[in-house]
Amino acid sequence: MSLSLCSSAALAPRCLTRPARARASRGRVAARVTARRAEDRRNPEASAKPRIAVGVRHSMRVTRLRDLVEISPDLWAPSDPEHSEEHGLDERTAEELRADGAAQAKIFKELLLASQHFRLYTHINQTAGCGVRFLMGSPRMEGLDDVQRVTRSVCEALIDDDSLVDVRLVPENGMLMAEIVFPLPDAEEFGSPGQTRRLRETERVTALVRSLEERIVHESVVCLMEKGSDDRSTFHGEQRLNKYFTGMYARAPDLLHRGTCTSSSPTDGALEASKLMVHRLWDGEEHADVELMDEVRDRVENLFCGGNGRMVIHPSGTDAETMPLLQAVLESRHIARERLDVRSVRPAAYAEDLERGNVVSLVACAGEVGSGTTEAAMGRFFSKSVPLGGNRVAMGQELPALHDLADMSAVELVARGGPDALDGGARADYDELVLAEAEKALSADPACVVVLHTVAGSKTGLRLPSPAVAERLKQSYGHRVVSVLDACQMRHHPDLIPRWLDEQGPVLMTSSKFFGGPSFGSGVFFPHQAVDRVNDHLEHEQPETLAVLAEACASYLTHHDIGDVFPKLHDAMPPGFCNVGVLLRWAAGLHEMETLAFETERAGGLEVAEQKVRDWVYAMRAAAEKFGPHMEYVPAIDYDGDWQLGGVNTIVSVRLRSEPDGPFLSTGDLKKVYALMTADISEFLAPESTMAERRVASQKCLTGQPVDIPGGSVLRTVLGAAQLKDLISGKQSLESMLEDDKVLLAKLALIARQYDYLLSHTL
Repeated sequence: MSLSLCSSAALAPRCLTRPARARASRGRVAARVTARRAEDRRNPEASAKPRIAVGVRHSMRVTRLRDLVEISPDLWAPSDPEHSEEHGLDERTAEELRADGAAQAKIFKELLLASQHFRLYTHINQTAGCGVRFLMGSPRMEGLDDVQRVTRSVCEALIDDDSLVDVRLVPENGMLMAEIVFPLPDAEEFGSPGQTRRLRETERVTALVRSLEERIVHESVVCLMEKGSDDRSTFHGEQRLNKYFTGMYARAPDLLHRGTCTSSSPTDGALEASKLMVHRLWDGEEHADVELMDEVRDRVENLFCGGNGRMVIHPSGTDAETMPLLQAVLESRHIARERLDVRSVRPAAYAEDLERGNVVSLVACAGEVGSGTTEAAMGRFFSKSVPLGGNRVAMGQELPALHDLADMSAVELVARGGPDALDGGARADYDELVLAEAEKALSADPACVVVLHTVAGSKTGLRLPSPAVAERLKQSYGHRVVSVLDACQMRHHPDLIPRWLDEQGPVLMTSSKFFGGPSFGSGVFFPHQAVDRVNDHLEHEQPETLAVLAEACASYLTHHDIGDVFPKLHDAMPPGFCNVGVLLRWAAGLHEMETLAFETERAGGLEVAEQKVRDWVYAMRAAAEKFGPHMEYVPAIDYDGDWQLGGVNTIVSVRLRSEPDGPFLSTGDLKKVYALMTADISEFLAPESTMAERRVASQKCLTGQPVDIPGGSVLRTVLGAAQLKDLISGKQSLESMLEDDKVLLAKLALIARQYDYLLSHTL
């Protein structure tokens, strides 16, 4: 394959069918079947009668594909327990095979009707017995495409597993359906002496259905976890990977994962947590959506807020920008509406609508936060698809109707560069730059509200602007400054979020960066005072304004995400189910958060964890400096106080070059390196490569994506929650982990050294 298609997402699907064959000595679900209809055995003349009576029962019980639809006759032949050993498998005629197959198919049908994981059912008589065709997919599938996908995935897994029943995919009415032919092949392990044939058949077919259900649940959960996100969560190929080479299947055990600053696949434990959550959703009553989303909110608040705030759940950290923006819109409209002294001195542009709001967002560390942050901060769509509704939108398109309430603009403030910056580092005058832009906006319109972002860890670990900027502006302008902490990387001390909520304003956070939950899961914490103030503003807005706010949120949020935090907004949102994808991704993220908290406490507390963090960071920085000249370590900045866990930057950034004295690889080049790191490229190295180099090249690694900064773009390797948990619990020693990390660094340097060769060949 070409370098541009080196992702396994580009692999073609496997063959979908396999010839049916008897597996007498295999199969957990195999058992000897010789059942015939009892009345036929007692009355030989009955053989001329139809084995299955003609008649069709139509079921129209389908609601969001929750129920099975039967499109086949429902008068099925019973098995005969009195003549269980009358004929051997090889002695049965076609008529007997069909009768035996019908007996097992009847049991299969009854089990399918009792299950919530099968979607469509029909049968067809065949020479070898009774063929049963069906679709598979658990509740909350969005449509037949999802059901088809689950059916296909389960069948492929069964085709690859020689220990299970023969299954194939067959076309029917424009769909691919799973087909199993009954009677099942013989097997010895089912049944015990004295059991009736009916009991043995029931036990055997039940085992088959339970095995199918387990696989259906697995594939359905993965399918559901992919839902309810933006176009960054578009998955392709057999392994269902996105552009970051991550997905919703559990991360491969042979993958060295050091990319929690970008994106993650769930761990095995996190995926199991998602399965437990979805079973509770499926098994719950009509209020399950409310109860489970409220539970997620409560658990996250208890972990991070310290009693100082409430949470609105979001699909991603980028669309989480919407809620602080709405807070600012409401505040600006309140000022314009209630203060007559302000209305008389507003700019002429507001003369015809003196209640119109005006919001300016200051995007700190522009280029080193989410790529769509600026658009989101201006109330615009930042991707071509949205989490809810399935609508395709244009990048930069305004959120529906929101701009009828207020003007919204943003100022991007790049953190690096400038005449006083050292080697592409942070601007020395950055605080002054932010203050100047804020005061410019605030002085131009007395009803203007500024959304100030303080970034607690950019993509490379910067903390900008300094806390003094937020303190000064908040003290001078009060509610006219919505002071937002961007803590999406979550690489800080646990005291930071409660302190910010107490002293400043909202906090943006995620489960999918440091904690390594599947991408993406996010939320906004609001201080209690801000919650009360926003609710007061909502009380004074007209119903049509509430409808506009709800419409603006509806592409990202359900009323379950808002909960009881903002009741008026909650009630204005459309009714319906929760965002199941967000619920399941958050269940996975909470698993990582809570297990890290548990291991930290068991090991002796936070001080122990922070020392483990420092040990890894200092060792990795030293290691990264030893892989020159093709790799250059970019010195990190550490901050005092609660801004970083352990007081150190857990992101290690490096630049790469193909020639010892050549220019650094560009962002575009590093994206290709990023892709190569995820694959075994040992067979594509230059002919003179050593066996040691080929061993290094065979290791699959996931790093952080490239970041374009002055002085040369960087790739990143980081410490994540799963690694820290292993260090704290003793599952892996620091020395062992560093050996793994040195392989990652060695592979980066190797790819850089052979970059031109690798690109000149077809991989």
